[in-house]
Amino acid sequence: MLDLYHWEPNGFSLKALIALNEKELDYTSHYVDWLADPMRRPTQLNLEAELNPEIEGPILVHDEAVITESFFMMAYLDDAFPRTKPLHPADSYTVWQIQAWGRYMGERAAPAISTLGNDKFTSPAFQRSGARSIDLAVIEPAERRAIWTQVVEGSAGADLIEQSRRRVGLAIDRIERTLTGTDWLVADIFSAADIDAFALTNSLPKLVPELCNPTATPRMTAWLDRMRARPSVVAALARARTEQPELAFAPGPEHNRWG
Repeated sequence: MLDLYHWEPNGFSLKALIALNEKELDYTSHYVDWLADPMRRPTQLNLEAELNPEIEGPILVHDEAVITESFFMMAYLDDAFPRTKPLHPADSYTVWQIQAWGRYMGERAAPAISTLGNDKFTSPAFQRSGARSIDLAVIEPAERRAIWTQVVEGSAGADLIEQSRRRVGLAIDRIERTLTGTDWLVADIFSAADIDAFALTNSLPKLVPELCNPTATPRMTAWLDRMRARPSVVAALARARTEQPELAFAPGPEHNRWG
């Protein structure tokens, strides 16, 4: 039995939804508004889930197992359901390449994209709706509280925004260069690397249109279009309850302190 607790199909939630649909697994969808109450727990969590670095991200429950961190969630699904379509090919070097992409996107790109998305869309919405009534003091651990405070109060700061734009630009350039002469990010085959990167970058044409557009990034634009046409992505995006799920951002992962 599979249960997925997720929010709008953007970022980490989109990643999990695509993976489940790509593997054609039966699962029960539980829609949870991550912005409604930062301390609300949709299900009984283990320690790993409580300290999930993604902060507000999907939770997969497989029988008694509680799984978080969406990139590793895809590996779990491959291990738990080996007879379904693999997201990680058997070749060791290809698996290593997928893992390298996952680490880069998760540690570098994801916090930067989250910072820009929350600054551009979520923080202004909080200011309009009076979300300052959220009791930030009860949020634990301190790192999670700091990111929630930053989003609710709109206090990201110019330096962090500039750093995030630079890192997003580097991620876009990496994807654009990698797609030279190939349709997919690793070994010219569709894999978890494409799911991972797409889920995080699908918002970029609207988030940073000056950096990600058909003129500046023609190969990435074509790749985004290929991804959006996949039945698994269409099914995942159909879970949206807003008209523009790619604009839905919740407080996300902490920035890596190095590099």
